[in-house]
Amino acid sequence: MTYPFILKPSLMKSSFFLLMLLLFSGILSAQDTIYFKSGGKVPAVIVSKNEMEIKYKKFGQPEPAAIYSVFVTDILSIHYNDGIVADYTSTGQNEIDNRPKTNLENAGTMEAIRFNIGMSINHFSRTTSDNLTTFWQYRNGTNSTVGGNAISYPIDLKMSFVLGRSGRNLIGDELQLIITPKDAIYATNSDHSNEILLHSFYYNIIMFYGHSLNHKKNLFFIFEPGLNLSFMSGYIKLNNTKYDISGNNGAGMHLALGVDWAVTRRLLASFRAGQRFMTIKESHKSTTSSTSYSTFYVNKNVNDDLLSVKWGGPFVSAGLSWSLYAKMNTGRSK
Repeated sequence: MTYPFILKPSLMKSSFFLLMLLLFSGILSAQDTIYFKSGGKVPAVIVSKNEMEIKYKKFGQPEPAAIYSVFVTDILSIHYNDGIVADYTSTGQNEIDNRPKTNLENAGTMEAIRFNIGMSINHFSRTTSDNLTTFWQYRNGTNSTVGGNAISYPIDLKMSFVLGRSGRNLIGDELQLIITPKDAIYATNSDHSNEILLHSFYYNIIMFYGHSLNHKKNLFFIFEPGLNLSFMSGYIKLNNTKYDISGNNGAGMHLALGVDWAVTRRLLASFRAGQRFMTIKESHKSTTSSTSYSTFYVNKNVNDDLLSVKWGGPFVSAGLSWSLYAKMNTGRSK
């Protein structure tokens, strides 16, 4: 007599356990693992990558899982589920990855444009060897000096992007707005019958080039030339008569060296030291002039030189800005 095959309960439990073990092993083998230079590691699912950063989800998290990002320079290696190991330890090189590229990867890489908005503190030492000092000393004595408040707080708007696959060079441009304090240039005599009070508004258009100073590529040496447009306002008082100055404009330039340090992905610290070159011709409101404006002579007894104000001199600045990123398609094959 033939009996049907009956699976014993103990055998059923063993088979079920073996099946679950095989399924779990298959799931584990499908994950990638990111190893960090700090010593940690994380099981991950790679979402996207470019030459600056990698975005990933932590393996095993339910949808919708949070997406994390990390700089390529902070990664030691990535162990892919197919057995390929991507090595990121070679200085100045991108990952060594021999996996076949997907259609998305072959279509071109996406690189980041960084936008920054921030504020800095600027200390400017005006060169006083100009005819404003001569003008003042002629009326108040040769020992008279022209001083002023050297501190201002520029607003900085920057855009930059990395050049080349090595990521060691960057270029960018910047718009800088500087309103100097009301007493940026100040002088007075003992009874305040003679007085100078001048300030300016700068509109600086800047280009800069950077080269990385470390393998992490978050510290860049910066060379910065810029075009400076300025508008001078204030007044000059002589013998208790005040002459209002407004709308005096001039153009000049500056050259600076410094560093940009990406403290975090979002926070950028900037340091600059440089020299500004600018002179603005003085003119003031006048009721006796046919044009309603007139210009002082520096010293009519000596020559016919007209008064001008030098806004050139050395400066240093330090600032912090917030970084935002956008993507651009380079169209290059990875």
